[in-house]
Amino acid sequence: MPAIHYDAPAWAERAEVNPGDILIADGDFTCIDAGTRLTVERDLHSPDLYVRCSEGKHYLDGQLDDQGRYVGLFPPEHAPC
Repeated sequence: MPAIHYDAPAWAERAEVNPGDILIADGDFTCIDAGTRLTVERDLHSPDLYVRCSEGKHYLDGQLDDQGRYVGLFPPEHAPC
């Protein structure tokens, strides 16, 4: 599970993220540049959400913290950059 950064702006909430939404990445990804605008997508026959990255697909479940937030991914209105 990703480390929790309590001083970070509001990360995207799992309950509020849907395919087609735009998220902004912070600088803690090795496969996504900081500040990149990402479109959330869903696999055809799966509930799994992902964003495109330099390695293909970055699945969002790996970013979830224990409060249901996607660590390192912000809705545009809360992005730090």
